Amino acid sequence: MIAVDEEGGGRVRRQVIAEEVAARIEGLISRGELAIGDKLPPERVLARELRISRPTLREGIRALSATGTVRVEHGKGSFVTGHPSQARLGKADADDASRLARAELARLRALLIASAAAQAAVRLDQAALDELVERLTVAAGDGLFAAEALVGALGDDRLSPLIEVLWPRGGTDDSGRLVDPQLVRALAARDPKAAFDAAFRALPPATGS
Repeated sequence: MIAVDEEGGGRVRRQVIAEEVAARIEGLISRGELAIGDKLPPERVLARELRISRPTLREGIRALSATGTVRVEHGKGSFVTGHPSQARLGKADADDASRLARAELARLRALLIASAAAQAAVRLDQAALDELVERLTVAAGDGLFAAEALVGALGDDRLSPLIEVLWPRGGTDDSGRLVDPQLVRALAARDPKAAFDAAFRALPPATGS
């Protein structure tokens, strides 16, 4: 039975109540008492059946609406739009896709920085290389700073557009701190392999979190 959240009898946190109400309605759907496309019973009827208040019922319906199990149409009522397990599966798929996208973006950013660092180690003249090393040493910036510094030093117009794609304006840089002492030392030593490896070793874990 759902804990009462009215006056007297102690208050239960609204979120917990909403989850319990949602679970009860999901039970009706899972048992086939409500099917996809069905309209939920009127608030007063459903609240009486679940032995809860109507405001509490509304909280539960809002929670179901957020998962895609129920669709609320103002003036018409609430309708079942998905099976609870399907709604959770859809959310899990979306979360997995988001994590994958973030992980792949981090790898593409690291690949650009590593490739640019390897080129800089062999292509820049000594003055340009010394200036780049100084910038990276003093600023020790994040991935966006490293990409702009490296690509700018190379002056390669083919790489510049990639920065705008991988670090969209207004976005966040979640590529980690890709400027580390090993990368700077590898550039100073003109060691392209070590520069490439140093940039990739700074890549965040492959969790996408």
